[in-house]
Amino acid sequence: HERNAPNIPLDLAAIEAPSKNG
Repeated sequence: HERNAPNIPLDLAAIEAPSKNG
């Protein structure tokens, strides 16, 4: 799950945001 889709920044923000929060 690194260069799978063109919305990498969106996916990363949605996955890294909760990951860092929780």
